[in-house]
Amino acid sequence: MRRLGLIILISAVLLSISGRLWAQDVYYVQSVRAKIMSGPAFKSKVLGEASKGTKLMSSGKDGNWIKVTFYSKEGYVSAMLLSTHPPMERQSLIKGGESDIKQSVRRRASTYTSAAAARGLTADDRRRLSRDEKVDYEALEKIEAFAVSDDDVRLFREGKL
Repeated sequence: MRRLGLIILISAVLLSISGRLWAQDVYYVQSVRAKIMSGPAFKSKVLGEASKGTKLMSSGKDGNWIKVTFYSKEGYVSAMLLSTHPPMERQSLIKGGESDIKQSVRRRASTYTSAAAARGLTADDRRRLSRDEKVDYEALEKIEAFAVSDDDVRLFREGKL
């Protein structure tokens, strides 16, 4: 009776291990395109390309490379381009039709705006923004002007400051 129990236990362990050895993991391409290489190196021959969201079956790993089956061919894909989860769908925060968006959004800043941004804010602009936007430019200038001497650093390290 003990012998039969032992045989059943060993058989169960071997079956669970063999199932893991033959199991294939599923990976999804996360980048726009992923090259399927003939070997686990970027210098290997390119067997093909998989597009974003392509489901690939894996039979193992080799360093940072995942061994995959692609159109009945064995190849390798960099693990950085794959995930075990499908890629997320593209989400948009802007509501409205395409024509509404094109009419209400400027594609690029005008030359005047770009030049003004390069010049920085004038004193009047800073006063107006400080009042309207609650931005304290005076405090920012004090922080930017603050300097710590080497002696202050040494005293701080020694615990005397």
